[in-house]
Amino acid sequence: MEWFERASLAGDDVAAFNLAVILDEGKLVAEDNRRAAKFYRLAADRGNVDAMVNLGLMLENGEGSAKDLPAAHAMFRKAANEGDAFAGQKLAELTADETFQTAMLGKTSRIIK
Repeated sequence: MEWFERASLAGDDVAAFNLAVILDEGKLVAEDNRRAAKFYRLAADRGNVDAMVNLGLMLENGEGSAKDLPAAHAMFRKAANEGDAFAGQKLAELTADETFQTAMLGKTSRIIK
């Protein structure tokens, strides 16, 4: 943990990602999703595609922070633009959910009237 943190502070995106995974999984140390999300964000900001995907999953599920679907969508889009196939699938799922919810708004308002 100490060496990953030192390397992360020195600008290493892989070290930040690895530290986030350790904190996220909770196997080697107590699970700390809030800190994991911070290190995923750091790694993602440095261009780490795996961190973008994992941060997107955390944002989608409200782990480590409040649930934030638009931010999850943005993370998945960024990773998909880098060629990550899983991120592309997640992006398609979120987009389909948004389309369905938007389509249902008009129908529900007619039902309530």
